Amino acid sequence: MVDFLKKFIANIYVRNILLMAVLLFVLIGIVLFCLNQYTRHNKSIEVPDLRGLQIQEVAPIIGSKDLKYEVVDSVYNKDGVPGAIVEQIPLGKSHVKEGRTIYLTIQARSEQLVAVPDLEDSSLRQSEALLRALGFSNINIVRIPSEYLDLVFGLEYKGATVKGGQKIPKNATLTLKVGDGGISSDSISSEEVEVETDTSSETF
Repeated sequence: MVDFLKKFIANIYVRNILLMAVLLFVLIGIVLFCLNQYTRHNKSIEVPDLRGLQIQEVAPIIGSKDLKYEVVDSVYNKDGVPGAIVEQIPLGKSHVKEGRTIYLTIQARSEQLVAVPDLEDSSLRQSEALLRALGFSNINIVRIPSEYLDLVFGLEYKGATVKGGQKIPKNATLTLKVGDGGISSDSISSEEVEVETDTSSETF
């Protein structure tokens, strides 16, 4: 049996196969080791809860944790504290890898202003869709006498006409002046006909 094993191992093909197997196992071990070091397996950092803090207070806290931060958005709340962090991703107390970026949303110091598009001569549906896409949610519709139904004749904010490109607060209440399609004039004409009929009957 021993002689057989010696002859089997001494075979050049067998030795090459064994050598290749050893090299394959060594290569797999090196790759797994490198992946473990690169992904820092079983090593994580607890994300601090930054909500309520001012943005200038974040840098030393994040730096001490070997993390990074980036302000990605701002929101306005009249009851909020200007400059305070209102949201973060990932959330506080979650665990991340070293060097991870924490994305922050802060309280704006003033109301966000948005440029309004020129809506004159556009349809009511199109105008409403554009305004809501820009973040305006308080939209009033006022019908004015016109033969064109749902045609926009103007946009108003606090009683003043808003022109295309003008910036106004995002939470503003807007008024769209829209044509009534001749409904008002038709009703007036009907009333005049009724009055004339009544007058005629009284005369005779």
